[in-house]
Amino acid sequence: MLPLVGVPPTIAAIFSNYRDIFCRQEGFDHVSRYITGLLLSPNKTLEGIHSQLFWSEGKQVKRRAMHAAVFEAGWKSEELMPRHREVVARDHPRERQRSNWD
Repeated sequence: MLPLVGVPPTIAAIFSNYRDIFCRQEGFDHVSRYITGLLLSPNKTLEGIHSQLFWSEGKQVKRRAMHAAVFEAGWKSEELMPRHREVVARDHPRERQRSNWD
């Protein structure tokens, strides 16, 4: 797998736990960049995040492509929270009480 441009290695390593939830690599890359932008960008809008990303030379994509990947593309949303609980439990093994918000 190619490294995600604009995604710090620490964040990319965490995201790798979720790759198989996404149907296509391109969609996974867009969502990874979007979440990175939500974490690191002072401008939390999709347009603001897109404008601050670093793209490989000749690889910049349109904001619409990122929007489609994040909000419209096929990914297994029902698998996201169970996977996230699994990843967090593995990384933080102490007993946790399950929240009603899950």
